[in-house]
Amino acid sequence: MQIKTIVVHLENAELCSARLATAIEMADRHGAHLTGLFLSIEEFDGDIYGRSRGRGLRGARSDRLAAESAQAKADFEGACKVAGLASYRFTTEIGTDEHDLEIHARAADLLIVSDVQERTLEDRFVRGLPETLALSSGLPVLVLPQEFEGAFNPKTVLIAWKSSREAVRAVRDNLGLLQAADSVILLCVGDVEESGQLPADQILNFLKRHGVEAQVRHDYGETAPGKVILATAQEIGAGAVVMGAHGHPSWRNLVLGNTTRYVLRHHRMPLLLSH
Repeated sequence: MQIKTIVVHLENAELCSARLATAIEMADRHGAHLTGLFLSIEEFDGDIYGRSRGRGLRGARSDRLAAESAQAKADFEGACKVAGLASYRFTTEIGTDEHDLEIHARAADLLIVSDVQERTLEDRFVRGLPETLALSSGLPVLVLPQEFEGAFNPKTVLIAWKSSREAVRAVRDNLGLLQAADSVILLCVGDVEESGQLPADQILNFLKRHGVEAQVRHDYGETAPGKVILATAQEIGAGAVVMGAHGHPSWRNLVLGNTTRYVLRHHRMPLLLSH
């Protein structure tokens, strides 16, 4: 898939500058348009704090978000200008959930978000964005770990393979990335019963026809698949893990597969998730 439109999530956090630098580098390398989206959520309930105090708290929060949005816009546009980016746009959404980001993402080829430490309500909201958006946005989501800095151009890529629609979607969504890599490892994990259903040879032939020479590894032991995926990624020095996000979103609820949830909670390298 060609990347021509990228959406990067912005918020007032230390991680934002590193994530923005990564997004700008990717947009420049791919000749893509970059949308910077500042998104925050409503927090105060007048019924809890009392009407008078609730109005005051909402007013103070509104002023703070306006200032943070203005700063985010200045930082975003300044960084894009310095980098000489040809096409970019900043937008702000203040809402109640992740759907505002999801709507913007639907017109893009890639969405970039980060993990955060949970300290505030907004942190908990941002923490849940990767899994929610991976399941609901309909496009690949690049999840950067907290410590990630620099360009995202991995030369060793691990594909967490399973005979599923989500895994097929992840491979197809990231063919360009796989073609540019020097080494691609297809990791088949699961239990013995599932192993006989994994068409590893077929997916290897599919990749080969697209110019990707991948190698296959099998691990059908008793260790949890999520732990195997991350241990293998660390062992081979993977710059990215490509995997399907298994689960489904529902109203005010998110049901993730155990493997997807484990990898999202413990990864130390960039993830590319598709559903």
